[in-house]
Amino acid sequence: MEPSDTAQDSWQTPERLAVVCVDPSSVLQGGSILGDKTRMPTLAAAHDRVLVRPAPSSAGTLGGLAGQRTYDTMQLLGHAAGGTKRPLFDVIFLETVGLGQSEVEIAQCVNVVLLCIPPGGGDALQGVKKGILEVTHVVAITKADGSLQAAAQSTAADYQGALQFRDGVEQSLQPPDSSSHENCAGGAPRRVILTSAETGQGLADLWQTLCHVRRQQLESGQWRQQERTQQEYWMWKSFHTLVQKHVMEQYQSTSTQEPQEDEESPHKNTLVAPPPRVAAAQLLRQLLQSGIRSRDDNGNENPSQPP
Repeated sequence: MEPSDTAQDSWQTPERLAVVCVDPSSVLQGGSILGDKTRMPTLAAAHDRVLVRPAPSSAGTLGGLAGQRTYDTMQLLGHAAGGTKRPLFDVIFLETVGLGQSEVEIAQCVNVVLLCIPPGGGDALQGVKKGILEVTHVVAITKADGSLQAAAQSTAADYQGALQFRDGVEQSLQPPDSSSHENCAGGAPRRVILTSAETGQGLADLWQTLCHVRRQQLESGQWRQQERTQQEYWMWKSFHTLVQKHVMEQYQSTSTQEPQEDEESPHKNTLVAPPPRVAAAQLLRQLLQSGIRSRDDNGNENPSQPP
């Protein structure tokens, strides 16, 4: 939710901080070691105004998140407390699992996307590829110290050049009469910052850059527009999930009945099954003709016959 006026300065020195860690879970057994919270014992235990919440539910879910549950958690932590205008937490960090190139669902949960890249992870073409970099506002090159300093500087130069090229292309594709020539960072050039958790290099600069991006989003109205887009995205995703669940339940209940062979079926007495797309269309047609039973909030069935 959009920060209230009373919380404007809290981003500079946040009083209440939440960290949501989506930890990889076993696809087979669902277990998770909660490694992210384990690595932050000082932050989690020494500060009573800091919440570190693991979300070990990412098994089988693409996008680097735990699906709808991650969005719901972010909304709950950012909700105003006790009828006040101030949210429960001034700043919420969402740390995802290791993202692949095409997993960009993080942009549907947060307002500012920070991409952390270790040095030596690839050549200059890495930054030009489609995917997560397209929704990134700030890139942090990590481990920029010691023997990795030179490699970190080279990686930073590669990504900075790629971002400048991409931002230029995005602006050139805007219509000539368009009043908006903003990239995902709100119009400002996206930055690449060298950081080191060992020495503290670049951390203050990184935080100030994140605050600057947020301020630009608020002033341009992009912050509120992002939230409307995210709400619509998760509404439709929930809708698709519910429809799929109800259709599968209906199919499983009808598939136990003895099938009736169609005398005129072109597939009768043959070993050739219809292609998956054709079979899916046939299944959908059968379900619509027989009526799809839905369930209310109490789990009771509501038969719904087609008109």
